[in-house]
Amino acid sequence: MSSTGSWRRPVGYARRVLGILSGSSLLASPSAFGQFTASGTVNSSAVLVRTLSVSSTTPLDFGTFAPGATPGTVVMSAGGTRTATGGVTLVTSSAGSPSTISLTGTPSTTYTVSLPTSVLLTANTGNATMTLNGFTTTLTGLQGTLSTAGIGAFGIGGTLAVSGSQAIATYTGTFTFTLNYN
Repeated sequence: MSSTGSWRRPVGYARRVLGILSGSSLLASPSAFGQFTASGTVNSSAVLVRTLSVSSTTPLDFGTFAPGATPGTVVMSAGGTRTATGGVTLVTSSAGSPSTISLTGTPSTTYTVSLPTSVLLTANTGNATMTLNGFTTTLTGLQGTLSTAGIGAFGIGGTLAVSGSQAIATYTGTFTFTLNYN
């Protein structure tokens, strides 16, 4: 450092700095590292399956019964057993039956069934209703597997809530279920 307080650079300093800078620019140039882009290949695939479709259904039929003065239920199991609770009396001449669903799709493929929480059945006269809920199936955990021929079937049951002194009528309604491949 000089007595005036400024620092003097040694002789050749600028040449050394330029040499270092120009050498580092060679290291950072594209030709020093090769290309900045790369390419590759990726395999892709697709599996097509047959549409899962319902080929036939039979109605969920609770049969004939008589309401009592107290509320009750009529339960139709997915396997075909009908029982009553509360004030409901079953008429044995019309025992009803569970709904039977037949379906087709991709062989040996598993599927899942989604059922509604509840639906209303409406009287053919007046405006009386009954609630159908507690849906069950013959499947384990609402899942099934199609056969090696792509065929499947299962039953659906449910619970019908009958109020005390329910209006005498024929009650009907519909419900929607959904099938999905796993």
